[in-house]
Amino acid sequence: MTKTLVIVESPAKAKTIKKYLGNGYEVYASKGHVKDLPKKQDAVDVSNDFTERYEVIEGKEKVLDELKTAAKKADEVLLATDPDREGEAIAFHIQEEIKSPRLKVQRVEFHEITKKGIEQGVQHPRALDVNLYDAQRARRVLDRIVGYDVSALVWSKLAFGLSAGRVQSVALRLIVDREREIGRFVPEEYWNIGVGLAPSRSTGEKGERLTAKVVAADGRKLEVTNGDLAARVRSDLEKASYKVARITRREQRRNPPAPYTTSKLQQDATSYLHFGTKRTMQIAQALYEGIDLKRDGGPVGLITYMRTDSTRVSDDAIAEVRQFVGTQYGATFIPPTPNVYKSKKNAQDAHEAIRPTSVELHPEAIRKHLKDEQYKLYKLIWNRFVASQMMPAVYDRTTAEIEVTPAGTPAAHATYMARATGRILKFPGWLQVTEGQQEFAGEDESNAGAAAAGDGAAATAAPAAPAEEKAGAEGSAAAEEEADALLPDMNEGEVLRILTPPGVITEQKFTQPPPRYNEGSLVRELEKRGIGRPSTYAEIISKVQQRAYVEKLTGGAFQPTELGRFVVDGLVKSNLDFMDPNFTAQMEEELDEVGAGKVMRVQLLKRFYKRFREQLDSSKKLAPWKPESERTDIVCEECGANMLKKWGKNGWFLSCERYPKCKSTRNLDDKGAAAATTRPTDIICDKCSKPMVIRSGRFGDFLSCTGYPSCKNARPVPLGVSCPKCGGEIIEIRPRKKGGRTFYGCSNWNAAQKCDFKLWQKPVPTPCPDCGAKFLTRTVGKTPMLLCANKDCGYKRETNEEELEVLTAYKPGMGFGHGPKVARGELGEDLDEALGALAEEGEAPGDDDENPRPARGRTAAASKGDGGAAGSAAGARKAAAPTKATKATKATKATKATKATKATKAAAKAPGAPRAGRSPAS
Repeated sequence: MTKTLVIVESPAKAKTIKKYLGNGYEVYASKGHVKDLPKKQDAVDVSNDFTERYEVIEGKEKVLDELKTAAKKADEVLLATDPDREGEAIAFHIQEEIKSPRLKVQRVEFHEITKKGIEQGVQHPRALDVNLYDAQRARRVLDRIVGYDVSALVWSKLAFGLSAGRVQSVALRLIVDREREIGRFVPEEYWNIGVGLAPSRSTGEKGERLTAKVVAADGRKLEVTNGDLAARVRSDLEKASYKVARITRREQRRNPPAPYTTSKLQQDATSYLHFGTKRTMQIAQALYEGIDLKRDGGPVGLITYMRTDSTRVSDDAIAEVRQFVGTQYGATFIPPTPNVYKSKKNAQDAHEAIRPTSVELHPEAIRKHLKDEQYKLYKLIWNRFVASQMMPAVYDRTTAEIEVTPAGTPAAHATYMARATGRILKFPGWLQVTEGQQEFAGEDESNAGAAAAGDGAAATAAPAAPAEEKAGAEGSAAAEEEADALLPDMNEGEVLRILTPPGVITEQKFTQPPPRYNEGSLVRELEKRGIGRPSTYAEIISKVQQRAYVEKLTGGAFQPTELGRFVVDGLVKSNLDFMDPNFTAQMEEELDEVGAGKVMRVQLLKRFYKRFREQLDSSKKLAPWKPESERTDIVCEECGANMLKKWGKNGWFLSCERYPKCKSTRNLDDKGAAAATTRPTDIICDKCSKPMVIRSGRFGDFLSCTGYPSCKNARPVPLGVSCPKCGGEIIEIRPRKKGGRTFYGCSNWNAAQKCDFKLWQKPVPTPCPDCGAKFLTRTVGKTPMLLCANKDCGYKRETNEEELEVLTAYKPGMGFGHGPKVARGELGEDLDEALGALAEEGEAPGDDDENPRPARGRTAAASKGDGGAAGSAAGARKAAAPTKATKATKATKATKATKATKATKAAAKAPGAPRAGRSPAS
């Protein structure tokens, strides 16, 4: 029997596909890329047409051996890696490794992991697309060239261990520029003035009242910019007569948005589900690869491929959803012809939009088989797809213009014009399926360009601004005008009277600065400017956080760090083309042209590299980017000399002016003052029985023995909360990777009897007043909350930062005095060794779509010199990972040294080898 080997990327996807293909097919997974550029400067030979030197990724040897063995038993190989540039590159690399004269190798694409999608892919194989592969290679080389060379520039001009990437640096610039725009913003005062009215014939009951906003005076737009003028206008209105001048009634349509593309899904997932872009893509990947619904003995893919910028939908899917809408909602909800949406320029229309593989798989019907986050994201995708093939929502909109004539003299203005707007939903259309969701990413594009709804009329409703941008809107006039409300029956010429309350309303306002970017709005801006592609948005955002160039504030907004500002300023000062968003967008278009075969890979790279080298060489001659050191009056505690205020990549710190003879450093607090070096505690060191103190390090507070440096014991600061599972201490655990999420776990996680208890919310040592639980947890957001740790209790109340600071501050008796002792292991590792490892830890020059290995070769002393707090405090939370890394590094070096020694001895024994102590020449 002919055997066909199918190679995909994901083991989960392999399992799903195997179920559909059955006998005669073997399905294996490559588990992502199998080859990559080595992390060396010579990985790309620039002088030889940018030829790459790919190597098998460390750890992938076993995977490749399995694929080669399986290929020897097959007659045909179908490379079914993801249908994008990266997938094409993986397919090419696998082909290079398994190639054989007798073996037939073809490429197939699975846009959905369903029986139908798999069969269509297998029935339509193609040759590997060299143009797509060249586009991926070009992007990879560009990122590598920029990543290594520009990172080296940042190292030399700012601080060791930093890095910069071709695309992430542009994203960082957008965040920094927005922050500076906010800093320059000067609020301007303005006043909203309105009046409560009712027809003279009515009693003013609900439904017979309206609120009109004063918009004009003496035939011109009214602008009230101070309280004095507002008071004069108010006085005029209180003594004025009101008459309906004109009533306008019209029908307003609101077209449905297109099905999701990657960026639009990330934006709505951020706004409504509070998922980060990376988390959104991880959940979507699982939905695409397959979920076991316990129906036919195996997993089934629930959505189509989730990395796409196309709004195209297959004819079969459109027919299915139109039939579903007719059955579920009725014929009046189906447009006469299918709604068609325009994809943006350069969209890869080989992919469909993100949609459910079958609308019959209703979110509620399969909810029990999904994790909560999977259900929420799938529901978002399902709702939007079904809505996209429904009729527009129709409103009746009424606008009343009211003539206002002041009675008193002297009046500020002779006449005023007030306006009241009411809108009622006449036909829900696609809103019937959205379940209360009010705003949709990309709805403005759909209303501008969709051929939606029966008569093809474009919507006249202005779409709502994204939620994250509403905060910066000036005033509430637009919101008031669009409010769903019904005006009372009125006729032109009818007299109105003031209704008290509310009477005349004067509301002082101030213009607001543009809002900071969050993950959703940053993706929206990147897409709008043409920077990056669907597969890169999540990685771009992840990188700028991992490298500590931005920090995420409460609520999810991005604020650049001082380090991020220095990096951007230095790169912009260097006049490097790639820092221009327009240039980066143009480069993305050229990469697309390489993928389409319109531009040669080498041609693009040569053109870029020549100018890049010229700019880079010029920028190396510039002065350092970091600020000059400042002399202070603070005296060094170790030698009595003055301290200098210096800047390192971890921020401002104090360093002795006698460095390197004296390596004393001190932290600075948020206000720039020298932070207290220690705070006393009642905790006794479990190694030497001396008191322990709280020190502040680059990774936060930690406990340190007063016997340091003789005793180098370090521990996390206790939170005063006992583990409900084993009685140990709950401690804060920070992720080893920058940008990761801090959590709170039991200190006995590494003890003989391991405890896996953990919390995402910080515990507060205050008992629950309702159920008596020993502690509460705090949530972050616009309004901090205290919640009971017992999920069955439900107790919660609002709090504030001042109260939280008091509740969580260290107090005598808070920790390490009850329950099992804290396990040593990684928490009690030697502080000095941890310091050394931390000093060595730092990112090597890298690029946008890879995570470089740590750079090696620095000493702890060097770190103290320009890194500040790293020298005085290591942060016990981070000690574990670097210590292990250090031991592993030592073991690796020892192994290599042993091998080298053996090789040397073997060479010495070989015939003709030079004798010991003599050079070959002698």
